[in-house]
Amino acid sequence: MKAKNFLRSVVLISAALAASAHANTYSFSFPTSSSTLVASIGSVSPTEIGYFWSVSRGDYVAQSYVGSGVFGTTNLELDLNVTQNVLNSGASVQWDVLVNGQDVGDWNVTQGSGTGISHLSLTFGAVAGEFNSLALVVKNDVPGGQGSIALGLDTRGSVTAVPEPETYGMLLGGLAVVGLMARRKRA
Repeated sequence: MKAKNFLRSVVLISAALAASAHANTYSFSFPTSSSTLVASIGSVSPTEIGYFWSVSRGDYVAQSYVGSGVFGTTNLELDLNVTQNVLNSGASVQWDVLVNGQDVGDWNVTQGSGTGISHLSLTFGAVAGEFNSLALVVKNDVPGGQGSIALGLDTRGSVTAVPEPETYGMLLGGLAVVGLMARRKRA
């Protein structure tokens, strides 16, 4: 009878540990009307910001977040709404994507990209600390007269922290030890 109770406890603990080892996700809006930005105009209208085209000027858009609860971010999913794209053929606006100030990938808008929602999906090594900021920083200069882009406000994004493989290894190792202890008690 004691072995049955012990095994039930092991199963319940295992289920609780497995449930806590799932990916942690935080959803957010980006950019918003409270975003920090540098652009030729800034707020183009109540629903869009721009015009972005210059690394020399320091064009960027950034947003801070408080209390995300996601530590060690490893994935970013982001929908960006390009509301205006007046780039000439061959011109592009290239961006660095920063999570907590760390460069995690790139985004590139060309004349051929058109307008509308552009989905960005990035996977990267764990970023230290709790997710607290996202920034897009222009990393090139569009030559004079070659155009620019504007972005719509309040599109959706999410960040995820997936437990490292070592976490699963430790979980399985712990379960193996508990299993051996249960087996010895029966013997």
